[in-house]
Amino acid sequence: MSDLKVNSIAGVLLASVLGVMGVGTAADAVFHPHWPEKAGFMPEIAEAGGGPSGPAQEGPPDFGRLFADPVQYAELVARGERGVGVCKSCHTFQAGGADGIGPNLHDVFGRRAATHPGFSFSQAMHEHTVVWSYDTLNEYLRSPSQVVRGTRMAFAGIRNTNDRVAVLAYLRSIAPSPPALPAPLPEAAPAAAAPAGAAAGAAASPAPATPATPAPH
Repeated sequence: MSDLKVNSIAGVLLASVLGVMGVGTAADAVFHPHWPEKAGFMPEIAEAGGGPSGPAQEGPPDFGRLFADPVQYAELVARGERGVGVCKSCHTFQAGGADGIGPNLHDVFGRRAATHPGFSFSQAMHEHTVVWSYDTLNEYLRSPSQVVRGTRMAFAGIRNTNDRVAVLAYLRSIAPSPPALPAPLPEAAPAAAAPAGAAAGAAASPAPATPATPAPH
């Protein structure tokens, strides 16, 4: 192959490469890729109703209604027994069980805080002078560090209300003498309806008549 032919082929290849580079530069000039200076991130989704100061506040569950139905209660107990699996690294649940990092919880219902025999509680828990009931346990398990400032219990809490109710159902089921169920909470009253007489009067009242336009004289 002659030198002239080789040079011609090399020239064609070089021209093709330059052409492709030119097209890329023009595309960047028209469609400038505005890449962010920092990598993107997934936003944190706060719990509904929560705020920067702590978890959202809510009313107590209706234990008197939830635990009164035997079938529903049995389902909650089974769910709660599975739920306390994560607690067993610190607590025991059987009667006479040894204390671990946390106290035995077999008879926690009805017990005053920081009174389990033989366990060394934090000063903060000693100062938390409550009896563990449906409502006090529900509040504490939702966010231990918020309820008892300074507790040694390194557990974020059970934020899901259904999971928390199930754990309480299980704790109640193993308690030797659980407290009586509270009375069911009153159901919300229906929205007040307008008085029947007022509604009928409004329907019967005729619309004001539009005065007739006088005929031109």
